[in-house]
Amino acid sequence: MSLRNTLRRNKTIRGRRWTITRDKNGKLIKVKMIFKPEEYVKYKNAKTIYGDKALLKILDKEFNKK
Repeated sequence: MSLRNTLRRNKTIRGRRWTITRDKNGKLIKVKMIFKPEEYVKYKNAKTIYGDKALLKILDKEFNKK
């Protein structure tokens, strides 16, 4: 089961955050869950973090490109 299907079937969890990594062509290559987002945002190299709903929209958009 893919992450996209799992997020779609299960309820969103408040406070769960994700980061994404794209390659040089803009293709999504990696998704990571951030366990302590309040600490993560303090780093100077912190990437943008997304909630469950926002990540699901990104994954749907990537799936529809294929």
